[in-house]
Amino acid sequence: MLSLVLDSANKELLVALFKDNLKVDETRYEAWQRQSEYMLPELDKILKRNNVDPKSINEVIVTVGPGSYTGVRIALTIAKIYAYTLNIPCYAISSLQVLENPNKPSICLENARSGRSYVGVYDGKKALIKDTIWSNGEVLKYISEHKDYALCGDLLYLDLVGERNDISSNLIALKGEDNLVENIFSLKAIYLKD
Repeated sequence: MLSLVLDSANKELLVALFKDNLKVDETRYEAWQRQSEYMLPELDKILKRNNVDPKSINEVIVTVGPGSYTGVRIALTIAKIYAYTLNIPCYAISSLQVLENPNKPSICLENARSGRSYVGVYDGKKALIKDTIWSNGEVLKYISEHKDYALCGDLLYLDLVGERNDISSNLIALKGEDNLVENIFSLKAIYLKD
């Protein structure tokens, strides 16, 4: 079973290849506002580097937001094309949930700009607080009340340090029937902003 894993919802670009749920190869780096230029070439490189015919991919796992308007759509579009043309399963997972520390409750954050944060609080596959937007003041108050929770994400905008967890492995671990896309044409990005 070959799994293609994609994320471009925020600052980073992620392309990974798994075989039977074990990581074969991964490309992950900051590509803020450049994912549209780099995602397809990186996908091509990883497939060639591992001698994988694109038609042999058995499933695709992708983040669906919240995040950058354009960023979310890049990986999502590629995932939809693969799922449709190869008639393979597609799993859609929160771009916040994949940031979590799988071993403890996690406050997962990304900068939503204008003094706000995208927030999701997770304990494994369970959402303690579903993805939402809070003011940065609300986020800092919640963090101060939950000091035993892991802080996950790029939190420099809050002058904090967040954990940098293995997003691709989290995507593989989180895939399941509850995030299997039934109709690839109805799969849409989650933005949360009005």
